[in-house]
Amino acid sequence: MTMLSDIGTKLAAATISTQDLTLGTTLFLGRLPESPDTCVAIYQYAGLSPMDQLGSAAPNLEVPSLQVRCRATSYATAEALANDVWGVLVLILNQTLTSTRYLRIEAQQSPFPLERDTQDRVIFVSNYNVIKEV
Repeated sequence: MTMLSDIGTKLAAATISTQDLTLGTTLFLGRLPESPDTCVAIYQYAGLSPMDQLGSAAPNLEVPSLQVRCRATSYATAEALANDVWGVLVLILNQTLTSTRYLRIEAQQSPFPLERDTQDRVIFVSNYNVIKEV
């Protein structure tokens, strides 16, 4: 599975107090659709260069980046949702998600308000470095 699928499945299974996350309904991979008003989208983007451990011939660790966008009609709801997701992701340490081992998901910063969309909904964003085995 891809990183987005692995992390999406993890988030969908997690207890999020502000919103039930269901893949394809309130949790989206690689896109943020116009509805519903309250939802989460996760995106993969360029990260750091791959790493090798203990002098191996080929890199055996990848460090892609992940962005999470949380949208809601109210500032407080969007912020709470972003903080809930942040709390799940930063606790991923040496876990196998599907068939890939994730050594760490490291927040680059705390969630922050990015913008309001064309329907005046608030979007909070947080970015992460993901260290995972190849």
